Amino acid sequence: SFLKKEERMEENQMDILDKIYVKNSSVVTRKIADQIVLIPAEQKDNDAGSIFSLNDMAAGIWVQIDGKTPLTVIKDRIVKTFEAGFEKIEKDLLDFVSQLEKLNMIFCQQGGKT
Repeated sequence: SFLKKEERMEENQMDILDKIYVKNSSVVTRKIADQIVLIPAEQKDNDAGSIFSLNDMAAGIWVQIDGKTPLTVIKDRIVKTFEAGFEKIEKDLLDFVSQLEKLNMIFCQQGGKT
């Protein structure tokens, strides 16, 4: 029983990793010092005036979201760039993409099962 649940979770992650995302064109990206910040033009009331500072891994993911590259390719590139475990990178990637999607900073363009 537990094994089947885990298999389904992996399948769901694989479906998500097949997705291709595109950035919301209203999000402004700026490099300040050595840090990338995102400034959403369209903000919810509770996020009004917010800017989002990205760590190195998040910045590496952000610059690769181009409407053409599936998350699995982005993940493989990040694995080669950062010295972190494969599972941690995959989890961080999925968490970051989920946050961006909730903030309407990216949209799923195609791929994966819904």
